[in-house]
Amino acid sequence: MIAKAPAKGKYGKDTYGLLRYLFGPGKSNEHTDPHLVAAWDPEWLEGGAFAEHHRGWLARLAREIDAPRTGHEVDLEGGHVYHLVLSIPSQDGALGDARWRELVEEAVDRMGFGPTDDGRAGCRWVAVHHGPSKDGNDHVHVAINLVRGDGTIADTYRNWPRWRQWCLEVEQRLDLTRTSPANQTAPIRSTRAEVEKATRYRRADTNRDLLRTKVRTAAVEASSAREFIALLERDLQVAVQPRWGSDRQLTAYRVALRAEWEKASADGRIWFSGSSLAHDLSAPKLTARWTSTRQPAQEQAEVRRAPEELLTRATQAVDNARRHLTGRVIAGDVSDGSGGDDVAHATADMLVAVARALGGPEPGALAEVVVVYERAATAPRRGQPVWQTEVAAALRTTARDLFRAGILSKRNSTGLLAAALVLALIALLVQIAAWRQLSRQQAQATAATRAAARMNNYSAYLAKRHPPTGRPEPLSFQPEPVHKPSSLSPPLARRPQHPQPDPTIRRTR
Repeated sequence: MIAKAPAKGKYGKDTYGLLRYLFGPGKSNEHTDPHLVAAWDPEWLEGGAFAEHHRGWLARLAREIDAPRTGHEVDLEGGHVYHLVLSIPSQDGALGDARWRELVEEAVDRMGFGPTDDGRAGCRWVAVHHGPSKDGNDHVHVAINLVRGDGTIADTYRNWPRWRQWCLEVEQRLDLTRTSPANQTAPIRSTRAEVEKATRYRRADTNRDLLRTKVRTAAVEASSAREFIALLERDLQVAVQPRWGSDRQLTAYRVALRAEWEKASADGRIWFSGSSLAHDLSAPKLTARWTSTRQPAQEQAEVRRAPEELLTRATQAVDNARRHLTGRVIAGDVSDGSGGDDVAHATADMLVAVARALGGPEPGALAEVVVVYERAATAPRRGQPVWQTEVAAALRTTARDLFRAGILSKRNSTGLLAAALVLALIALLVQIAAWRQLSRQQAQATAATRAAARMNNYSAYLAKRHPPTGRPEPLSFQPEPVHKPSSLSPPLARRPQHPQPDPTIRRTR
């Protein structure tokens, strides 16, 4: 079970507007049977005095919920309506109205929205069930007026960890599908407005997703902050504004797409900071990542001259990381000093480099592996590890060298080495999933497992589409011999060669 805020946020000011949406057809006609399953006053439920849905019933319900706020003339700046969703996955089936009522009443009391022991009146709230979601998940919407009956405001400070703990207890009590504890590893997703805009303009990615890919790619290739900013400035699609400190260190930056314009913006651009793209793309975390890479990267010209050697080094680095992580899994070591977070985070750089080297400008399936693996690479509560082990530093440095090598061929001897690197990455992803599972980080383990499965599919595609031969392929054409003209006679003009007629075809006038 999870508790989450809607796309527009958990705070609002329009109680009646929220109820109209919950009892309406929905944006995609997904609201099939909207009805109340729980409320602060049972008389509003089925069989109660106010349960009959006569004309104006919904407006009266909104006024009753807002009565403490209007009566005490309390105005909250962020909004007095607290809205969240309680949901269970589709494999758990449907809980039923009676069970949902018990759970919501328990949650309201547990989160401090009910009457207190010192006699303070509780908040007014309702829970609406309107059928399963588009993905088949059974869920309820809970709307709470944060103004209590005595005019005081309910405390919502750091309530999400308390919601997460309560959901974990409900999962264990009702034997529901287990979810991970709150560890702040969920990727930053695009908002509904960004998704709708991309759909409206028929774009595959939102602005946030496209910029995240470009920034992460530049972070893998760069070895310093100035090189990172230079790579972004070189991209014709990206506008970047860095902010440098007094010690000439990168303190912050923001990026935008040059082709996107927004009237509400001061300069007409839609800017995204690094931390709004991903947890590990802020300027301080990127600087710490580059500083922790102790081994110097090869020069780009040198890397391009030795692709076979580079692929061999990358495979060795991935293999060393796998052996290191396997030892930690066998020993049951999930501590911060085990290096599991370090290896998992550095593997993301290697996946980006492999997507560039083997996928080319349109990596396709390999780019999907990078997106799927993002959560598995995120360190709980920190975004990225504080320290880098030697194995992780070598993995990150080799990934940088591989990225700078450019697009590599997937045939002949290079193809054999590329296939070996892909197989080594699959084995490493499996061990990362095992370490995350041992650390009780289920969501991250699932992400690593899915990434390994997609990489395995790419390995099969690579073997089928580009079978390595072990020797250079013959040329598909033969050059014409060059005849030097004689000095005694001028060169003769070559007569045009006409194709010989096919005797099997009958000519007609």
